[in-house]
Amino acid sequence: MDSFFYLVMFAGAVAGASTGLLGVYIVGMRMPFIGTCISHAAMAGIIFASLLGIENPIWGAVAASVITSMSLAAIRPEKSRLDTNVGLAILFSLMLGLTFLGMGLVQDSRSEVLGLLWGSILFVRQRTAVIITVMALTLAAFTIVFNKEMKVLLFSRSIAAATGVHESFVYCLFLALCGLTLSVNLKMIGGLMIFSLITNPAAAAYQICRGHKSVVLTATLLGMLSTVIGFLISFYSKKLPTGACVVIVSSAIFAIAAIYRHIAGKED
Repeated sequence: MDSFFYLVMFAGAVAGASTGLLGVYIVGMRMPFIGTCISHAAMAGIIFASLLGIENPIWGAVAASVITSMSLAAIRPEKSRLDTNVGLAILFSLMLGLTFLGMGLVQDSRSEVLGLLWGSILFVRQRTAVIITVMALTLAAFTIVFNKEMKVLLFSRSIAAATGVHESFVYCLFLALCGLTLSVNLKMIGGLMIFSLITNPAAAAYQICRGHKSVVLTATLLGMLSTVIGFLISFYSKKLPTGACVVIVSSAIFAIAAIYRHIAGKED
């Protein structure tokens, strides 16, 4: 097998591991739609960066996704009537509108733009793999350094603030990492598909594991497994979109975990 195959498998494994790890906290905080919202922000950023003639449109994705994710930190449910998920819905509708507006303004072939929706292993380059790896290591370092704070945030933001945890700073930094992680993986997985890769492995881990550490390790491994198998299917079929394959595999993994939980009779 050529070097491109190994590069794709490596990039896919790292992407799956990082999104699986990210999903532990997103699912645990009951805000899974952040993946859809930020991915559409990243797509809008890439499209408008291309329209503006920016040499590397990925910077548009990074800027748009980080700004969108950071704006969520300004929503304080205890101080306003706006719930975090309602804020997500509003931002998502805005980003969806901007994405399709940008697609309508594209004058040339829309094939590359549409590729952002479904994802493709053809977007993988050595530089892409390096960026994804650096981002994954940064996310892992963050979860280790702020392990205590993130555990409290998983339980309640209000309690985190009351107990003296630097809740606003940690939460804001976490959301920024969400935006960065999703934007660098967007081209491979696809904007419409990356939401499932964040949700399914983490949800499966919560089904079969007890304890925070075991959930983190399992979600990371299941995310990695989802992307590697999905990439293999896409690579050998040469026709099926990468994102769709990854989503189907991750959904199957969650179904297996749910069935196992039911058969094993595990209780909460």
